[in-house]
Amino acid sequence: MKNTLKVFAKVLISITPDHEWLIEFWRNNRKFFQYSNILDLIWAYRKGFHIETIQLCEITRENIHEYLSDKAYLKLHPINKEYSKIIDNKLYLPFLFKDYPDLVPKYYYVIDNGRLVQISPPFSGKQGLLELCKEKHFLALKPCSSTMGQGFYRLEWKNNSFFLNNQSIEVAELNFFIKSLDNYLVTEYIEQNKYSADINQSSINTVRLICIKDTINNEFFIPISNHRFGMKGKFVDNVGAEGGGIAACIDIPTGQIKEIGCIKVNGMVKKSFNVTVHPDSKKQISGITIPNWHKMIKEVLGVMNHLSFLKYAGLDIVITEKGFKIIEINSLPTLLGLQLEEGVLKNAQLKRFFISK
Repeated sequence: MKNTLKVFAKVLISITPDHEWLIEFWRNNRKFFQYSNILDLIWAYRKGFHIETIQLCEITRENIHEYLSDKAYLKLHPINKEYSKIIDNKLYLPFLFKDYPDLVPKYYYVIDNGRLVQISPPFSGKQGLLELCKEKHFLALKPCSSTMGQGFYRLEWKNNSFFLNNQSIEVAELNFFIKSLDNYLVTEYIEQNKYSADINQSSINTVRLICIKDTINNEFFIPISNHRFGMKGKFVDNVGAEGGGIAACIDIPTGQIKEIGCIKVNGMVKKSFNVTVHPDSKKQISGITIPNWHKMIKEVLGVMNHLSFLKYAGLDIVITEKGFKIIEINSLPTLLGLQLEEGVLKNAQLKRFFISK
C-alpha cells in the first residue's frame, strides 16, 4: 500500500507541480485512496476536486463545468482580505456587531492562559465564573478560533452541582480545567426554539446562511442555507464533527426545510434525498418552516449591508423563541455546503462573484 501511495504521489507531482494543492489533496483524500480507482484519483486531482466533493455533489465529466473546484475555492481565500482574520476570530463578534448587541450572545470572559479577563461591560464580574454559572445555569466555553465545533464545552449548574458536557465535575477539578484553557471565550448559552430542541436536544442546532455581496449592485443576498442538527448526544451540530450530524437544505423563498441534505454516519458523510426525520429522536425535519424566517432574512441582510467592508460570509444562527442570535461568522464556509444541491457556477449571479475574484 505504501509503495502504491508513493507511486501515486509521484504521478500527481508530474501532472502539476502545485505543491500547495498536492498537500491539500493528500491530506483530505487519504482515506479514499484504498477505495478509489487510481485513474479517478488522478482525474479529481487534475480538476481540483476532493473525492468527497465529487461523490456528494455527484460531479461527472458531463456536469463538472457547473461546479467550483475545491482548489479554486481555496485560492480565493481570503475573500474578505484582511477582514477575514477579524470575522474568523470569535472574540471579535460582539465588537463587529456593536450596533446590534441584541443579535449576538453576551460575552463574559476571555480566558488568556488560564486567566479570566472580563470583556462584557454590563457584567460586574465580581462574583467570578462559577457564581455566574450558578446565576445563569448554563454557559458556553469555546476557542476563539476553531472549526467544526472543536473544543466546545457546555458548563451547567443543576442540582447543586456543576456539569461539563453533561459530566459531573467537582469545583477543584473545574477550576483546574479552566486554568488549563487558553484563548477561550465564556459566553451566554443560547436557548434554541422548541422545534429545534425537539429534533435534537443535546446540541444547539444552527442555521447556516451564506451571505454574498453582488458584484453589480453591491448589495448582499442569501443564495444558500441549511439547517444543521447534532446526533447521538453530541454538543455540536457540525456534520464534520466527531459523532456525526445532519445538514438539511432550506428553501430560501419560504424558509422550509427540504428533504435533500447530507448526514454523517459511522464516520462517513453521505448525501441523502430523504432527510425526513432525525435518526435518534425520530422527529420530523423536512417540511418544517423556520419561525420568523422572512423577518430574520430581512434583518440579516440589513446588518450585512451595514458591514460594507465584507463581501462574503457564512453566518451560524440560532433560532430562539423570540427571534434569533448570530453565534459565529465564517470567512470561508465549507464549499460542500454551497454545492450540495447544484454547482454554484450554474447560477449566473454566483458565477459572477466567484469567477471575478
